[in-house]
Amino acid sequence: MLLKYLIPIIAILVSPLVHADIVFLGDKARFQLLKECGTSCSAGSYKIMSPKLNAKASEVASLAQDASHAVIVVDATQGPLPVTREHVLIARQAGIPSLSIMFANVSGLEGMADAGELLELEELEVREVFNMYEMGGDNAPVYHDSGIKVAPNLHTNAIGLNSVLSKLKATAKRKVANVKYFTGKSLSTYVYLLTPQEAKHTEALTQGGSVKLWVNGQVSKGKTASEGLAPGSNGELQIILEAPVKAAEGSRYLLERNGQIIAAEVVVRVSS
Repeated sequence: MLLKYLIPIIAILVSPLVHADIVFLGDKARFQLLKECGTSCSAGSYKIMSPKLNAKASEVASLAQDASHAVIVVDATQGPLPVTREHVLIARQAGIPSLSIMFANVSGLEGMADAGELLELEELEVREVFNMYEMGGDNAPVYHDSGIKVAPNLHTNAIGLNSVLSKLKATAKRKVANVKYFTGKSLSTYVYLLTPQEAKHTEALTQGGSVKLWVNGQVSKGKTASEGLAPGSNGELQIILEAPVKAAEGSRYLLERNGQIIAAEVVVRVSS
């Protein structure tokens, strides 16, 4: 009997080799939404999926790289967490064209006199993160998993999972970029190293230091071949990889250490 209920959840908490049309990112509250969604999230002409708990940054990016939209789920009783910022940045690097915000566990605020104001502040904070990474924070739709009596006039685009899924079904398919790809082990890039305020794990890059790079769904280990950079700084970075990758000029990438993002930006040139 237990297996009967686990199968729909397993189907949508997928490996990085599977690609989603719409991804649910953000904190743990997304798993409850997916459980409620069941098989309808993976049926039909679109697939709604989510990375597994504690997935590596590269795994999240690979799942999202073909997605048309990402829903950033925020537990309304906790507000935005560090993983919220991390997943927004991953969505940017994976090239997802649009994001929306969904507040889960809204019913947990019932009885709080200032619940409406709290939700407004949380929404503003998430929108600011979107804007920080140039992900359309001013225009992002906002959804709520339920309504509450203490805030009857929620500023929302839909309430309830079924209504949200109906809205998401109208998402336009992601357009395939018409770019010229190159394959090689040597990358000239422009990179930004995340600060402790932006990432759980930060680390300086030193010349000859080991890195793990994600780009266009590919992961390759390598070493830096230029002067190092410190967290919070940006600049040119040469990377020599162990295995060749396919990338275009302007491809966004991320550098990962212990499964966490430490740096992100764009490829300038690929050579053999």
